[in-house]
Amino acid sequence: MLGDFDAHKAVQEAAERQELAEKTHSGGPLHHARLGALCAALLAVAAAIANLLANKSATAALHAKNDAILNRAEASDFYNFYQSRSIKRHIYEASLATNASLAPSVRRNLSAVVAHERTEAEPLLASARAKETQTREANERSERLVHAHEVMEGGVALFEVAIALVSISALMSSTFLLAFAGAASVGGLLITAYGFKLQ
Repeated sequence: MLGDFDAHKAVQEAAERQELAEKTHSGGPLHHARLGALCAALLAVAAAIANLLANKSATAALHAKNDAILNRAEASDFYNFYQSRSIKRHIYEASLATNASLAPSVRRNLSAVVAHERTEAEPLLASARAKETQTREANERSERLVHAHEVMEGGVALFEVAIALVSISALMSSTFLLAFAGAASVGGLLITAYGFKLQ
């Protein structure tokens, strides 16, 4: 994972490079140097936006992972409640099956308890399964957001490369590196857009 991109610092560095280029080209045309500084500043803004989107995706991934953990704990609680009711029901069913000498009123009471436990246990099992589904969905969402974050970080890196190439081109008054800077910029834009779409 790349470190956070500092757009303010990148703009400052571009301005410093422009001043240096102006001093280097004393009396000559400064159009190339100014254009380079402007491009570097615009690329710094694009890199900052891409970095913001990447960080937002990482934060959303953490939230989704927390949701998955919470849903997993709730599913476990529902399964535990379901098991305890099932065990209670089986104990009463065993008592009914093995104690033929029970009074009819006791048998009716035990039968009512068995029916009640069966009725109460089913919604608990359904809730546990629903929480398991929510856990799986939250984990999948978290993985997708982490992948989107990693992709967008690649876009930020390409924007940073483009800034460096534009700056070098401005210092050297050369248009040769501008083509590579343009390609890196387009790549950064496409990769960031793809990462954003993955969310």
